Amino acid sequence: MPFDLLPYLFSGLLIYTIFSGTFFSLQKKQILTHYRHSDSRELNNIFGKIVIENGFLRKNIKWCSFSIMINRNSLFIFPKNFYFIPNRSINIIFSNSDRKFTRHPVMLRKIILSKNNVELICYPNHIIGSLKIQLQNLTLEQLSVFQEIKKIKNY
Repeated sequence: MPFDLLPYLFSGLLIYTIFSGTFFSLQKKQILTHYRHSDSRELNNIFGKIVIENGFLRKNIKWCSFSIMINRNSLFIFPKNFYFIPNRSINIIFSNSDRKFTRHPVMLRKIILSKNNVELICYPNHIIGSLKIQLQNLTLEQLSVFQEIKKIKNY
């Protein structure tokens, strides 16, 4: 009897991943059309990880590839991963900037630059811990964009 349900389970999982992937790709397209400024920049195919710390000994790590849209007052990060439940887009707002053209923003607290890596540290409102987005193996051009943000926004 349980073997009769197994094909339906696999087909249900396949349909769910197709619909969720389609939903988040349409959501990305909608965000890009509604929230893009005339001077915004886009960075594609960046690899890294998202680390969510929810307290003592509770850490969630997800390895992803990212597409990033950089506006005057915020960053939109679109994670692409191979987990069962896809990630939503993350909107990070710079401190002391207006909330115009943002969508559920999270405040950026610190930018840490190293040789080829950038770490964005945020403290979301709905999580007690912290949200760290680590962008790894960046090119010099991509790294210079984050250096400029750090210099202009005083991080």
